Amino acid sequence: MSDNAVSSQLNREDVDNLCALPPGAVVDLQITTPTAPKRVKTAYVGMELATCMIFQIPTSAKWIVVRDLLTVGNDVVVRFVLEGDAGQVIAFRVKVLKLLAKPSGLLITSFPRRIESIGLRANKRAQPGIAVKVSCEAFPESEHVTGIIVDISNDGCRIALPLKPEWPIMIDETKIALVYSTDGKEATLNATVKNHQLESDFVYYGLKFDSDDDAVNALLAGHTLIS
Repeated sequence: MSDNAVSSQLNREDVDNLCALPPGAVVDLQITTPTAPKRVKTAYVGMELATCMIFQIPTSAKWIVVRDLLTVGNDVVVRFVLEGDAGQVIAFRVKVLKLLAKPSGLLITSFPRRIESIGLRANKRAQPGIAVKVSCEAFPESEHVTGIIVDISNDGCRIALPLKPEWPIMIDETKIALVYSTDGKEATLNATVKNHQLESDFVYYGLKFDSDDDAVNALLAGHTLIS
């Protein structure tokens, strides 16, 4: 398909963001179900511009439930993080076209017609992400520590905090609380730091949720990039 056909659906920046996703990159898939959405992480394989996207869906036993949900025509929301100067969470909705078992477990979807993004840096973003206040014993009580959730699943999330001298870096296994706003009311999720990574002027923390499923599902339902 020609570039003109692509541009009628997505702008050039959207296409560039898709092309920046390297094969093998980890993506988050949110699969529509009759009850609650099912979220899994898998590998991106590639795409045919304006035609389809391809993702890895293993045929092993633990993926049987996921494969059963990937029926032709079902909706899937794809999310991934573009690192570097862009610093964006990219998300788009596609439909299942075909699920292959041979020669490899692959999911083929439609090509996205619309893309949404959330910037990690204030001067880069057009809309806010999931803003959170962070509290833990490492931070002075007088400090109002705030950050943004850049990736989230039922089990945990990844947050970005500005690198500040008065905010010590939280070590692994630190217990923290995330406070966020939903419908004008504050809600809290408890979590444990599992890893951290410094990049430029941000610290990225991988967190495992300690709160119950209802609290996590409430956050997922109220703060999804594409609803």
